[in-house]
Parts: sequence; structure tokens; C-alpha cells
Amino acid sequence: MAGQTGPGFDENPDAIDEHAKQLEETFGVLKEAAELSNNDPIGSEAFGLIGRLCLLDLWCDNVAGQSRETLDSAVKGAEYHVQAVAAWAKARRVDEASASALVNRASEVRGG
Repeated sequence: MAGQTGPGFDENPDAIDEHAKQLEETFGVLKEAAELSNNDPIGSEAFGLIGRLCLLDLWCDNVAGQSRETLDSAVKGAEYHVQAVAAWAKARRVDEASASALVNRASEVRGG
């Protein structure tokens, strides 16, 4: 995320790491929900005779399909965001470490 400025881009590495951890937990929940939605369909028998006559089973199946697509899209977006924040956190740690090393080196040169 080099070159980006604005709120959130001047956070300390610990805050970024905490955000990355929260993202991974949320990502895990989304993945689990997506897996369960694909593995546990509701059969038409669950709607009873009247539900089937009213085509409630078809309507619910259509809505469930749309929900699965939305969930799959959320998983893909979350996966990208988790990777981007992890890369950002790594870059920030390197920057902080480089800055600390430079300050230490300057102190050594000045003192030596």
C-alpha cells in the first residue's frame, strides 16, 4: 500500500497486526458459512404440501442460490483484503525496523 495516505495509513505496526488478526478470524467465519451453505441444501420435502403447491421451495432455493453467490463474493473479497493487510503489516514492520536500525547506526557513527 505504498504511496497511499489518509486515515489508517499511519497506524503503528501493532495496530495493523491486530487488524490483520481480526480479518483472519472474520475470513474464517465467512469461509465456514460458504462451505456450509454449499453442503446443506434444504429439500423440497421440508416445505410440506402447501409449501410445494405455492412453489415456496423453488422461491427459497432461488434466494438461497443468490445468498450463496453473495457469500462466495464476500469470501473472495475478504481473502484479498486479508492478503493486502498482511502485506501492509509486513511492509510497515520492515519500515519500522529499517528506521530503528538507521537511528542506531547514526548513534554509533556519531559516538564512534
